[in-house]
Amino acid sequence: MKPNLNKILEQFNSLNEQTRYAALGGAVFFIILLDVFLLVMPQLGSISDNNDQVKQLTDETQQVLTDRQRIRQLKKNLDDSRAQLDALTQKVRPVQEVPAILGTISSIANDYGVKIDQLEPEKNHQETLKAASADKYYALPVLIKAHCGYHMFGHFLNKLENENMFFIMQDFIIQNDGTNTNTHSFSLTINIILVEKH
Repeated sequence: MKPNLNKILEQFNSLNEQTRYAALGGAVFFIILLDVFLLVMPQLGSISDNNDQVKQLTDETQQVLTDRQRIRQLKKNLDDSRAQLDALTQKVRPVQEVPAILGTISSIANDYGVKIDQLEPEKNHQETLKAASADKYYALPVLIKAHCGYHMFGHFLNKLENENMFFIMQDFIIQNDGTNTNTHSFSLTINIILVEKH
């Protein structure tokens, strides 16, 4: 049985005005509910999913930017470390240059008025530091005994440290020279780092 549209309209028109408005309002409210549940709610769900994805992408983008800054800083640190290593490598002299190194020490002492009493490499105490596949590194102790004033010896050590040699100072002794209060006796051993290339 098919509902007759004319009969439905006649019955609707026979209702009082308030009932017609209530029925019309109910129909509009029902259509709005259908719209909300069938159209808007799924859209809100996808918008919420999109919002989560946007937040995740924002976080990941921020992490990428942070990582890029870290990479730049790590590259800068690596370059700085390589420059320092190159500078130190230049200071490690070949074993064959021991006489030239001793000459440099003596020359610097003369330049600053330091009187060298003894300048002697102690080859019997030479220590092997590292034997790489192609190179061997040694620490050669050199005994230096001298006398002069504090300031002269300080300038001597400063110049020696800035020279093209790498050394480690040990056994540093200062004694007052009994005859002159301005002159002191200095005794120290420096381990000069040397390389023997194959």
